[in-house]
Amino acid sequence: MLIPIVLTLTGLFAAIATYRGIRRGGARFYTLEREAILRRASITLAGSVLFFLAAIGLLFNQLQQTSEQEAAAAGAVIPGVETATPQPEIEALPPTPSPLPTEDTSLPTATPTPIICRALVQGTQGNGLLLRQTPGGDEITTLPEATLITLALDEPPQESNGLVWRKVSSVVTGQEGWVAQDFLEIEPGCE
Repeated sequence: MLIPIVLTLTGLFAAIATYRGIRRGGARFYTLEREAILRRASITLAGSVLFFLAAIGLLFNQLQQTSEQEAAAAGAVIPGVETATPQPEIEALPPTPSPLPTEDTSLPTATPTPIICRALVQGTQGNGLLLRQTPGGDEITTLPEATLITLALDEPPQESNGLVWRKVSSVVTGQEGWVAQDFLEIEPGCE
């Protein structure tokens, strides 16, 4: 690409020199000198035209070679141009599977932390809350006001005698049973 640019610039400078030579060959000189100046200007002009034609020819040649190389890369058969035929790779054996990672039994396993929901006996006006064997069933004991209890999450709340009953265990004594939910202040997120 550099050669056509150099040829074009050389042709341009030759054309400028021709123009200056023709202007100098005016009436200031005698007839013989004028003819010599104009002859040199004609030769310079012919050289300029040759440089321009050479630049155009080189550019056309480079364009043609580029298009032939692109066609050859695409797989077209062009006389005089080497084509690269892609060869598919064939594996003799299928790839071997990589072994699966084995677990390290010496590491401790993660155990889920049990969720513990607590509640407080409230709203009995000091009378306490009856702990029963079944919802609305026989009495086990009376839990005093402000007793801390743990809710049993494995048992869903049950309805009996118009009340909702929850299975609980006393934090202090460990006794288990059922109490009316209306008299419990359950911690947020456990309801």
